[in-house]
Amino acid sequence: MEKKYIVIIVVVLCFAVIGGYLVGRRSDIGPAGNVSLKEGEGIGNAATDTRSEDDIKVINDLKEKIKKNPNDADALAYLGDIYFELRQFQEAIKYYKRTIEIRPKDVDAYNDLGLAYHYIGKSEDGLWVVEEGIKVDPYFQRIWLTKGFMLAATGRIAGARKAWTKTVAIGSESDIGKAASSFLAKYKEEPASKSK
Repeated sequence: MEKKYIVIIVVVLCFAVIGGYLVGRRSDIGPAGNVSLKEGEGIGNAATDTRSEDDIKVINDLKEKIKKNPNDADALAYLGDIYFELRQFQEAIKYYKRTIEIRPKDVDAYNDLGLAYHYIGKSEDGLWVVEEGIKVDPYFQRIWLTKGFMLAATGRIAGARKAWTKTVAIGSESDIGKAASSFLAKYKEEPASKSK
């Protein structure tokens, strides 16, 4: 019986590490990735179930853990991350919102929630969530990259450039800073009439 629990814990921890890595890369999705910058494009089909047996096991394990402790913010965030990676954004939103309720200073959850809203075509809701995250920690570099990505995706290049400039100012040598520099080089200013 004890071996079973140890195996479950090891599996959950492995997926948590992998999920953390993948979620950390999430904001880097953009023009070079497979998601279009046009609002509404690139949205996953929630009706299509792309879960593998491993995904299902981890999801079930995390749901059981949450059932035992509904305030386990780490488990909620990981479950949101898994659903995000599976492009099941509605499910991800549910778990990210709950994470923020429990841990309102979790800026990473704001970032991920904002992106999930964006990918279901609710970019304005996503931008609002990202702004709330920026209020919590204006030096969280990834959220500025996300803000720029979402603004560019909705045609507001001047605003995107401001967000990416802030991203670079926080740390130009980090992977996130380098991604922002790349976006700045690729996207030129837009006419003043569309700036926000």
